[in-house]
Amino acid sequence: MTENYSTNTSANSERSLVLTRPLAVLDVQSTGLDPANARIVKLAVFRVDPDGSEHVKSVLVNPEVSIPSGATQVHGISDLDVMDKPVFKSYARALAEHLVGCDIAGFGIERFGFPLLLAEFERNGVEFSTDGVAVVDAMAVFHRLEPRNMNSAFARFVGGSRTASGDDVQAARDIFAILQGELRSSPEVPTSPAAISAWAKGIDESAIDSEGKFVWSEEGDALINFGKHRGERLIEVVSNDMPYLNWVSGSDDFDPEVRKIAESAANGYLPERDSGRTVDTSSGSTAG
Repeated sequence: MTENYSTNTSANSERSLVLTRPLAVLDVQSTGLDPANARIVKLAVFRVDPDGSEHVKSVLVNPEVSIPSGATQVHGISDLDVMDKPVFKSYARALAEHLVGCDIAGFGIERFGFPLLLAEFERNGVEFSTDGVAVVDAMAVFHRLEPRNMNSAFARFVGGSRTASGDDVQAARDIFAILQGELRSSPEVPTSPAAISAWAKGIDESAIDSEGKFVWSEEGDALINFGKHRGERLIEVVSNDMPYLNWVSGSDDFDPEVRKIAESAANGYLPERDSGRTVDTSSGSTAG
């Protein structure tokens, strides 16, 4: 059969997905953005079979770690919402069976949602084969249809087309114009460079450091927001896993600011919110 790629509007309106296998569309909400360490807190599956029949599953999951406030602001799910819910292991085997033989789709699914789901399966000892599975990322399709490059950004936020120039710094001037246009396009974009940097990374005011590796809880406690201790109070990690903090403080994999916080905590000084000081956990005093 020859597929019609006509640009005619009426012809395009009749085009639809051709399914020879079930397609499972996933929406994954989690405790963070690192598939290796994040935990699923909500999973919705909308499965469409080749005959057109639809199957829906949606579960809330107790991730067994605290949900950072930044994550709650994104998906609206708090520790209170999941405290009495089953853990992922309770769903894992039935979920894997539901997805057997399916292709997978989602928005941003290829880089995050699907790797996180596979990591959860592995952590809970559930085998799930990806052989022959097509992963369809609607975000990747969107970016292919609407290119996300400098020329398209210029056209959207500045207007018109970039033109060749003998000015050696014209490209830099164009980038500055794009930034200005992005600020004008939405009141959500902050106006200072530091705030823009944090906003673009999804880091909110709860972040202690510029990467959001350490964050403030609603109670004002410093929390770890990465790795195996994600969601735990920093003071508890000081008491229970000092080698971990020593590793962070000495690892080139982390930003110097993150390393300094870990080093200070290991030496008995915790950050104190809104004071610019650290708390001496050994004596209860503060240091500047």
